[in-house]
Amino acid sequence: MHQTINIDMGEMAVGYNGTHIKTGSIGSCIVIVLYDYEAKIGGMAHAMLPSRGERQIDLINEARAHINKTEFVARYADESVDRLIKEIEKIGGKRERLKAKLTGGARMFKVLNGDKDGIGYQNFESAKRRLQELGIPIENEETGGTVGRVADLNLENGLVDVSTKM
Repeated sequence: MHQTINIDMGEMAVGYNGTHIKTGSIGSCIVIVLYDYEAKIGGMAHAMLPSRGERQIDLINEARAHINKTEFVARYADESVDRLIKEIEKIGGKRERLKAKLTGGARMFKVLNGDKDGIGYQNFESAKRRLQELGIPIENEETGGTVGRVADLNLENGLVDVSTKM
């Protein structure tokens, strides 16, 4: 039976074969996909900020002010990697078999003084760094640029369909 799970910014979901996980409005956020090809189990997180430990400028919070939620389980890129692994393992996936795919990390906001790379780049680097620390290979990425994206993870085969939105 085919099931579709839609997630928003700051959210994540995991599932089995026969499920699709979708998210849109991917600009400077980073979408992290982890997939176990053998078990056909995986998940997606739509992270908004690089790390809880890094101080972010008020502009980021203002840009996200339209979001009316009190808690985001996948707000931070580095923590999202850890949470995805934990949830995938709960339903039978194995950490040592996981492969990652990343999308997003675009430059959607004007670059501020002292911020030569932008929040999108920082989000991408944070996710990439955490995956490397855990030994999870990044199989593919569609990151950077200046346009938004939409992503659809097919848990039957691990493919991520990424569409560009201008």
